[in-house]
Amino acid sequence: MAKETHHVVIPDAIMEDLDIKDGEQVEVTLKDKEAVIRPKRTDTGTQTISLRFFLIPTVLAGIAFLAYFIYFQILQLPMTGKNSIAQMVIVLGELSGIATFAVAYIQNHRQIHGRDHRRRYWRIFPTMLLSFAIILAFVTSVFFWVIGYMFEGVSFDIYTATGLFLLFISIVNYLMIYSALSISTSFITTLFLSTFVGGVIGAIVTNSSRQWWQHNVSFLGTNKALNAWQFNLTIAVSALLWIALVDYLFVPLMAHRKNDWRLITMRIMLTVAAIALLGVGLFPNNRGLMHILHTQSAWFLNYFIIGMIIAVRWLLPGVSREFLSTSYIIGGIIIFAAILFQFVHYLSLTAFEMIAFALAMSWIMLLLQNIHRLYQKDESTFVVTVTTDKVNTD
Repeated sequence: MAKETHHVVIPDAIMEDLDIKDGEQVEVTLKDKEAVIRPKRTDTGTQTISLRFFLIPTVLAGIAFLAYFIYFQILQLPMTGKNSIAQMVIVLGELSGIATFAVAYIQNHRQIHGRDHRRRYWRIFPTMLLSFAIILAFVTSVFFWVIGYMFEGVSFDIYTATGLFLLFISIVNYLMIYSALSISTSFITTLFLSTFVGGVIGAIVTNSSRQWWQHNVSFLGTNKALNAWQFNLTIAVSALLWIALVDYLFVPLMAHRKNDWRLITMRIMLTVAAIALLGVGLFPNNRGLMHILHTQSAWFLNYFIIGMIIAVRWLLPGVSREFLSTSYIIGGIIIFAAILFQFVHYLSLTAFEMIAFALAMSWIMLLLQNIHRLYQKDESTFVVTVTTDKVNTD
C-alpha cells in the first residue's frame, strides 16, 4: 500500500527571514481556507516573562514604599499630596514601570524571527522607551489628580496604604509589560492617535473657561493657558511616536527596496515633518524667541505635508487611484480653507488650524497605512511549490 506525503518548497528568503533551519519543525495554521506557516511558538517563554517581571518589581517597590514610611515614622498616609500614596506611585511606578518595560521588550526581542524585524525592533527601542516613560508619568499624574478631587482629604494607615500601593504598582507593571509585548504597526498607530487626540481634547476642556478659541490652537501651550505643559507634552510625545512609526515601517521595506530614491525621499519628508511637530511641542507660542521657533516649526510642518500630498503620485510606488484622489481632495480642502482664512476672512485662525490639522493628520494616517500595505504586498507574498511523494508502506 502506498501512502502519499506532501512537501512544500519554501524560498530561501522565507527561511532567512523566519530563521528556519533545514529540518526544523514549523507550524501550519489553517484559517479561512488560508494556510499560515510560522516558526514553532514557545508560549511558555512568554508566560514566564510576564510572571517573573511582573512580580519582582512589584514586590521590590512595595518593600521600598513600606521601608520609607516606617523609617520616617509616617503611619497615616494621605491619598494625594506630599508623602502620599499618589506621590510614591508616580515616582516608584515610573522607575519600576520603565524597568519592566525595558526588560520585557528586550526579552521579547529574542523571540522575534527575522533579521529585518529584529533590526527595526532595536531601532525604535530608545524612542518607545522615552515615549512610554512620558506617557506613564502623565497618565499617573492625571489619574491621581482626578482621585484627589473624588476623595479629598482621605487617608489610610500604613498597611492599608501599602496594599493600595501594591495594587496600583501591579497595574502599572502589567500594562507596561503588555505594551512591551504588543509592539506592532497597529499598536504604535493606535497609541499615536489616542495620545494626540486625548491630549488635545484634554487641553481644550481644561481651557474652556479661558476662551482659547478666540486666539488659536497654539494658545493651549502658552503661559496664559491652564496646564499648558499637558498640551506641549502631548504634541512632543505624539511626534516621538510618529518618528518611531515611520522607522518601524521603513526599515524592513528599505531592506528589500534598497536605493529606491522615492521611498528614501518619502521617509525623509515624513521624519522631518515629525521633527517639525516635535518643535511645535518643545517651543511654546510665547513671546520672543519661543514664538519664532514655534511659528517656524508649524510652517515647516505645513510645507512638508502639502509637499507630500502633491508629490505622492511620484513618491509612493504603486499608489492607488483612490488614495491619489483622496489626497488631492484633502489638499484642495486645506488650500480652500487657507483662502477663506487669509483672503476672504471668513474663517478664524482657530477654525482654519483645526480644519487643516485634522485633515493633514488624517492624510498622514492614510499614507502610513498605504506604506504598510506596500510592505505586505511586496515582501510577504511568495509563490511556493507543493510536491507529492509516494511511500510504500507494505
